[in-house]
Amino acid sequence: MPDISMWIVWLVIAVIMLVIEAATTGLATLWFAIGAIVAMIMDLCGASLASQIIVMAAVSAVCFVLCMIWVKPKLETLRKKNIQRTNADRLIGREGIVIVPLNKDEGKGQVKVDGQIWSAKADTDISEGIKVTIKAIEGVKLVVEIA
Repeated sequence: MPDISMWIVWLVIAVIMLVIEAATTGLATLWFAIGAIVAMIMDLCGASLASQIIVMAAVSAVCFVLCMIWVKPKLETLRKKNIQRTNADRLIGREGIVIVPLNKDEGKGQVKVDGQIWSAKADTDISEGIKVTIKAIEGVKLVVEIA
């Protein structure tokens, strides 16, 4: 069997972990890739296999902890900032008035909110002229209940 240098093995492990990371984008294997790169550098510097394995495990563990404590929360904050709210979201909790009676079985009816007319549905039949509160938005319909 040919003698394969360990640095090649560490490089292959690092590349595999980076490919998996790129495919999942969930910070699942990045720390193993970093640990493998450090172990590869150690092999190139002449360190023993046992020390390479220990350092790879330790570096991976430290990177995992740092990622969970520092990096992942920052990424989650950025991800939440990029959520684009629509103007319709502001209607939730507001009051409107039924202008076309709401039929619970057919899911039909209309409500006027802030001067705009919306299709609406409710869990009960609601007559014209009744004040309602918007609970949610499903597609292009308001989900309402009697105020």
